[in-house]
Amino acid sequence: MTPREVIQKIGFFADVLKPAELDRLAAKLELRTFPRGVTIVRQGDLGTSMFVLVDGKVTVSVRSRTGEERITTLGPGDIVGEMSLLIGARRYATVVASKQVIALEIAKPALEEFLVGSPDLIDRFADVVEQRLAEIDSILHIDERRSNVGLSRTDIVSRMAAFYAS
Repeated sequence: MTPREVIQKIGFFADVLKPAELDRLAAKLELRTFPRGVTIVRQGDLGTSMFVLVDGKVTVSVRSRTGEERITTLGPGDIVGEMSLLIGARRYATVVASKQVIALEIAKPALEEFLVGSPDLIDRFADVVEQRLAEIDSILHIDERRSNVGLSRTDIVSRMAAFYAS
């Protein structure tokens, strides 16, 4: 399956980008393979890319007061590593290949032209960031009066816009 065929099936991109834009984005993506047990994203690291899972499964976990806590398992069609790439923060979770993973790597420069010109895409990614941060809050038992590790929806959108405007 080509990068274009993969992103065309991902609503994140296909519902917002026009066919010519999907072509331009696909041309900037790299197909990567991660053997079982390899850490793809490590909590606390700076993010330089995100990944669209093409094949395989990953386990997503976070460190908490009680140790490492598993958040979820993700597979083909899911996106990982997007939070730090999109808002410029350190990685919030660790993602490990639970079986061999084939993924499309999307680096910041590949997304720049699209996020700068597409409020719809920023909103779509902000939805996922907001959801993932809420999952982490829940796992870490953070006071529910604080939304999304201290980030409101407006904060997330603002940080994304600022990060990609620089």
